[in-house]
Amino acid sequence: MRKHIKTFLLIINVAAILFLFSQKLYASALHFIVYGDTRQDILTMEKPQRKHNAIAKVIREMNPEFILFTGDMIYYKEYNSFLKVISNNYIGDKAIPLYPSIGNHELVFGKEADAIIKEILKKVSIEDKSKRQTSSHAGISNDIEKLKRKLNQTVEAIPEEKLKARSRQVLCEIFKDKLNPAYASYLNEVLIDTSEGQTWYSFVKEINGLKIKFIALNSSLPGDEEQFQWFLNELKQFSGPKIIFEHYPVYSIGFHGCKDLLNDESKASRFRDRYAKFFNDTANNIVLVISGHEHNYQRFYKTDKNGGMQIPVYVVSGGGGAELKGTADCDVSEIPLDGFHYSGLITAYNFVDIVADTDDKKNLILKCKVLGLRYDITDRLPNDDTVEKEFVKDNMELIDDFTLNQSK
Repeated sequence: MRKHIKTFLLIINVAAILFLFSQKLYASALHFIVYGDTRQDILTMEKPQRKHNAIAKVIREMNPEFILFTGDMIYYKEYNSFLKVISNNYIGDKAIPLYPSIGNHELVFGKEADAIIKEILKKVSIEDKSKRQTSSHAGISNDIEKLKRKLNQTVEAIPEEKLKARSRQVLCEIFKDKLNPAYASYLNEVLIDTSEGQTWYSFVKEINGLKIKFIALNSSLPGDEEQFQWFLNELKQFSGPKIIFEHYPVYSIGFHGCKDLLNDESKASRFRDRYAKFFNDTANNIVLVISGHEHNYQRFYKTDKNGGMQIPVYVVSGGGGAELKGTADCDVSEIPLDGFHYSGLITAYNFVDIVADTDDKKNLILKCKVLGLRYDITDRLPNDDTVEKEFVKDNMELIDDFTLNQSK
């Protein structure tokens, strides 16, 4: 009997030691999540962000240490809807800091934009009435599309200096200052030394003695010299591994790959032309570049002679609730990809779940899992009710799974 008791106690002790050891290992790693593009559209911009809220609930259950956000919080002026999702899910007993980068939809503003949007909504109301009365509404639909193009042209024409001031207003006054001050303290820390017009920033996290720098860039300001020189200084001052997050994808085979990356004058192309060569210079130790803008998931990479992925790797994760978008409608071979391969385009509401750790030589290991739900958008787009019902933790699909190793 005593022998059995001793054996039982030994098993319990060993199990306890293994449990504590595993907990210590997990505690030494750094767990964070990346996602973006939670905005709605002109017809639903004043309504609650229900798709985003469903996704945020799952992210909260994953219990990350922090979140990187790749832009497009809102469409036009729906900040209260976005902030409500953040407050409901990331502020609580265990606060989860969310670090935002600025997207293009944060920058729809001005009297001319206000007037065009007002006119679009008026036309939409007339179109809806025409549909109910079964009368012709083709002409109204054409008018709406023309107004939308005019709105895009108006926003594109806003000078960078005005975009810069608006970006700062969004980041500080509309986002940070409207959050619970105790929660927003993490943003005060990273923004304390920034200039009046600055919306790019960095912060450092440490794993087992290895420091990683996270850099948020404002890709809507490709010509801003202050941001560019700041970025070069960040590269110069910090030699360790870096992760970039911003809005416009440097590489994409989606709608914006055709629309923007084949247009040398677009902000996305100009941002790529100025920054990609520094991202791709392995001497700068940029491991991962994550963006949004495309409402789907994509991954771009190069391989070494053994077939292994080289750094940097580019990820597009814009599945935070905005209407999903599919593949490009141009010849993809014309889109400049600088020799990068792509793993395909997946129409899914998604987020990237990342665990950063080190090996016994203090080299960085990033284990990346992309989780979410795929939808066949050629059939029909899922509505809010569908996503709320289906986007729960137990239903998550593994959209992609890859590991990055960064050697010193």
